[in-house]
Amino acid sequence: LWRSEAGELHLQDAYCPHLGANFGAGGEVVGEGIKCPFHHWVFNGAGKVIEIPYAKRLNEKACVKTYPLRVRHGIVMAWYHPDDVEPLYDLPFVPELDDPAYVTPISTAHSIKTCIQEMGENTADGAHFMTVHGHPGEAEYGNFEFRDQFMIMESTQTFPSSGGPVQGTLKSTSVGFGWAEVRYQTLIEVCMLTTNVPVDDENVIQYFHVSYKNPERDPKIDRIGAAFNKEVNRQLTDDMFIWENKRFEPNPQLCDGDGPIARYRKWAKQFYTEAV
Repeated sequence: LWRSEAGELHLQDAYCPHLGANFGAGGEVVGEGIKCPFHHWVFNGAGKVIEIPYAKRLNEKACVKTYPLRVRHGIVMAWYHPDDVEPLYDLPFVPELDDPAYVTPISTAHSIKTCIQEMGENTADGAHFMTVHGHPGEAEYGNFEFRDQFMIMESTQTFPSSGGPVQGTLKSTSVGFGWAEVRYQTLIEVCMLTTNVPVDDENVIQYFHVSYKNPERDPKIDRIGAAFNKEVNRQLTDDMFIWENKRFEPNPQLCDGDGPIARYRKWAKQFYTEAV
């Protein structure tokens, strides 16, 4: 990942197609290109070679693979497709994260040994909120929709808190496996953006970006916001214990109280090029 002198971000394969040197180990940004540390070939943001200092003509077959990027609220997201298909959908903007009435997001990262699909299934698994997270009541779903790349869930829940159970609403919109906007209306208004980075088939880095509405910067609201952030991260550690010690069950034996897990798995198939 590199930024040109004009400020453009580019994500490319790390190795030079000439003789395999690593751009990330001694490479240098030169204007709108990146220079290989080995023979100083320069490639532009599209991956094309634009300079070979000792050659009379360019080898136009020498190209560096480049990945499409989207930047949302300071977060850099990359598109990957094993068949090199261009992005099939875009990422939304989260208006609360640009709203001065909301505080600067509190960001945390967790390295988790699991498959990225398992993490999204949590949203469809309504029963686990009570059994794993200790919610004092069952979630009541007002809407659960799987549409194109979106999974949309709206529910009324009783949330645990240090002061006792709190009634509230939860609205979640996921875009594929890597992006989820979650809005909570409880004692305060919270907007949380969750982004997932698949490291490989069995490891994911999950980021929480938690913001809440506090236009007057009321210290009491800040304390509630800090407690909320602590609680969602605590609940994630509950999930991590389950994920890191379970196996993926391809043919689950479900019951009528499990939530739309089967519908979730049918929706999830669109994000694979081969059946899993």
